[in-house]
Amino acid sequence: MKKLIQTVTGGYSSSAKVVDGTLILSLPDATSPVVWQMDLGQVRASALEVREKEGGSFVLTLKTPRGDVNDIAPFATRAQAVKALMVAAQALEQGRGQIRPGGIANDDSGASAASPGKKSGRGGKWLAALAGGILLLIIFNVLLGQAPKKTTFGAGGKTEAAGPDTAQGAVGVPLSADEFLRGR
Repeated sequence: MKKLIQTVTGGYSSSAKVVDGTLILSLPDATSPVVWQMDLGQVRASALEVREKEGGSFVLTLKTPRGDVNDIAPFATRAQAVKALMVAAQALEQGRGQIRPGGIANDDSGASAASPGKKSGRGGKWLAALAGGILLLIIFNVLLGQAPKKTTFGAGGKTEAAGPDTAQGAVGVPLSADEFLRGR
């Protein structure tokens, strides 16, 4: 019996793998052999199912959250359909690191399977840009505060630094109130 199945299918069996965020199913042992792919980055919470059809055949299907059912491949026996389903499940488990961020969503909120509870989007980039801008303004203000003060001309045409000691005397030299006020 096994030899007959190998003769009919060419010795091939169902296989699946995840490549660059895409699930690729190769189903040569289906009644109508097919290679099927699904971009995991664009798919919301969907389910792969085995359904029995009229006439005793079994179909591997994709069921979307909206209730749409897409037939992937028909199989002669339930065992073949379940084997194809399990091969797909194993590929999804092994391909976990290959699924792009923002990949398969658990629900319609946009949370990804790779990071439950986090929303994907560009909000993080805007927040980082805003924080960087604020940091630049702080650094700019600190540098301005440390810049040398303007110089002014004092009595006798000498230049002196503008600051707390611009009155007629030098730092530490006592002045009368009149001298101090004249120097302002």
